[in-house]
Amino acid sequence: MPGEQLDLPISTSGAGERLPARVSPMQPSEGVAPFDDPRYLFEAWWPGIRAQAWVEGGQLIRLRAEGLADALVAFGELTDELPEQLLDDGVLLDGWLLALDEGGWLDTELLRRRMGGDRSAGRPAYVASDMLWTNGEDWQRRPFSARRERLAATLRDGDRCVVSHALLGEGTLLAEALARFGLGAISARRLDARYRSGSAGEAWLRVPVAPVAQTERPRLALIQRLPFLDEAG
Repeated sequence: MPGEQLDLPISTSGAGERLPARVSPMQPSEGVAPFDDPRYLFEAWWPGIRAQAWVEGGQLIRLRAEGLADALVAFGELTDELPEQLLDDGVLLDGWLLALDEGGWLDTELLRRRMGGDRSAGRPAYVASDMLWTNGEDWQRRPFSARRERLAATLRDGDRCVVSHALLGEGTLLAEALARFGLGAISARRLDARYRSGSAGEAWLRVPVAPVAQTERPRLALIQRLPFLDEAG
């Protein structure tokens, strides 16, 4: 079982800086309706809990999530898989913790049970959407486009740890594709925006999706291939 998480600066090999013990998350503003804009990158708003992950020395040494005193214990199965998929070390990621059933479907009830201490509830997954530090270097002041490019080059997709699939400029198309899975919103991120703690303003929007009759259960592998499911096979 992972040990207690300590709020100490983390030494990084080959770097002059240390990973911070804490980074206050950037918080999205509320959007009005799906839109298209080439300045934005659009993703699913995942039905999970926001979480930051610290990887140092080839180990997942800290996992902070909203509403959990020690997410590293509650989601301990990720301690091996996430570091193995990273090509860099001294990394701080921002993303989402999810719970999957045996078929890989997203299950919010299993997530609630796991957050309540039931470690047998579902299979944990982590979807990364941003990279704040890598190789012990602070990337928060760099534009989101650069951070996402580095994230995609650093985190190799696996069974349960992936980079969130995104569409450039096409929010309405993504919203239409997600609606049938019952997901209530999409994420819209300005490509030129730096990461800043607190309110993101127009740099990051949580955009509601018009509700429709749900025709399919959300599955991690399927959402990662939207909106071109038929073409992807």
